[in-house]
Amino acid sequence: MDDAAALQLCLERDRLLSDPEFARSPSMCKLLRFLVDYKLSGNSVPLKSYTIATDALGRDANFDSQTDSYPRVQMGRLRRMLDNFYLRKGGENRLLIAPNKYEIILQPIAVSSEDGENLIGRSTVSDASEEMVSKAPELESRPLHEKHSADHNRSHRRFVSILGVCILLVLIGILAYLLWPAQEVDEIAYPRVALDMPERVSGTRPSELSESIENQLVRGLNGFGGIRIFDAKAGKEQKSGYVIRLRYLEASADDIELRLLDGANGEILWSKELNTANEEAFGLALDKAIVALAGQYGEIAQAEISKAENNYSAGYACLLQFDLYVRYREAGKLEPLRSCLRKSMRLFPNDAHLMSVVALARNMSENSGDRSAVKGLGMMLARQAEALDHNSAAANFAVSQSAFFAGDCETGLAWGKKAVELNPLNSRISGYLGLYMIACDIPDGEKYAAQALELDPNADLAIAAAVAFQMLKRGEAQAARELSSEYMASSLRDEPALELTYILSSAMLNDRQEARRAWKSLALRYGLSEKSPPREVLGQWIDSPSLIDDIMTVFDRSGLFGN
Repeated sequence: MDDAAALQLCLERDRLLSDPEFARSPSMCKLLRFLVDYKLSGNSVPLKSYTIATDALGRDANFDSQTDSYPRVQMGRLRRMLDNFYLRKGGENRLLIAPNKYEIILQPIAVSSEDGENLIGRSTVSDASEEMVSKAPELESRPLHEKHSADHNRSHRRFVSILGVCILLVLIGILAYLLWPAQEVDEIAYPRVALDMPERVSGTRPSELSESIENQLVRGLNGFGGIRIFDAKAGKEQKSGYVIRLRYLEASADDIELRLLDGANGEILWSKELNTANEEAFGLALDKAIVALAGQYGEIAQAEISKAENNYSAGYACLLQFDLYVRYREAGKLEPLRSCLRKSMRLFPNDAHLMSVVALARNMSENSGDRSAVKGLGMMLARQAEALDHNSAAANFAVSQSAFFAGDCETGLAWGKKAVELNPLNSRISGYLGLYMIACDIPDGEKYAAQALELDPNADLAIAAAVAFQMLKRGEAQAARELSSEYMASSLRDEPALELTYILSSAMLNDRQEARRAWKSLALRYGLSEKSPPREVLGQWIDSPSLIDDIMTVFDRSGLFGN
């Protein structure tokens, strides 16, 4: 199934699920979703009645398909509901159940040429036929010259219509030629970075160290997907926007310096001294340097943003704007971001990194309760990204996130771990994987989230809030308050989850005056008062009742409203 067909399948599914007839039948809605999801998965193994009964209709593992016809009965019911829907609503496409199979099929609705003008506005072909028959006697009763005149007028109108269509097609062709993007624009202009790793020739340090550092840099930088790496000695430096240069410091045999230079003028944009005496400590320090350079909010990204702060052009500029939106969530920038992502998809459909970002954006839209979001489209885009590049960490994580959002924790974990293996330095991947694992009660979720915070001081605030909340659940109020305060101080926007951990940790440390001040500020932001029920305040940004229950357990222990 190609992407266009998959999209149409999702659209038809959502159209059916929004119909009152389906809304009154949860079991039919669940069965329809199951059949569509199975179709989208691309699994070629035919579904059996046992699978339908246990996975889609809620029967237990002891179900006997030989003696129980329940799946066949329910499939027959779904067929009738589909037929009734399309009889009432019509449309260009329809879903149907394949004969003698448990398979959903997307099929264009056939329309006879005689009834072509009545696709919209008439419920059935028979209605139109009856109207035509009722008008036939009237036509026959007309004088002959009137019938000739009517025939002449119809021919004239037909000629004018055909001429108009031809002119319109010519105009469309001209506009397409003028507006269609140039064919040479076939890849995104990611920042080009040259590595300048000179060997030390003064004798005290072997060349193997330069090679080892270069290998770690290449692995780490390539994992982020949003930059292109070259060897300065291969003659690419003059074509690169940036140069990462290694320098051996003469003052110490164990000290080196990494520099990020502007490729055009040689300006030093960033530098970091590292000590190589302890191999393990040096490896961690070098990883942190890579994150500082190539992370979503790293030095290269910041340098690119400074060149075009409000640039929403398709391609890399749009990807930068996505990262900024995730960090600051400025509502006024959402529409131009959506527009540039759509344009980027049209121009660069074979870019795995871009498609993974679009998938993440779609998942965010679906999970935020956006009713216009097409359910399942995020997973479809994520699968497309992963198919383009199996070794893309971002693409693998997009599949993982899509699975978690669909409630499939096992699949989400498997793809998430693969994404972390491909790029263990991406704080967004390891951090959000940790969040999703915590939500699914999977062990080691906090470990992944804490690793993201250790590597990247610019990690997303939601990750810090999740780690702080796990600390509160264990009674580690001081550590939770320090972590919350650190990230709140460095943030340019409000993050209610982080503020909440700060409030609860302050209350648990008996600083109730500060806790109540912060709680009042948080409640007022949502148009409520400090006396509003905590559940009402939490419900302003949390959709999950179970998560609110979890928070209320800590809330009650904090004694925020105690004496």
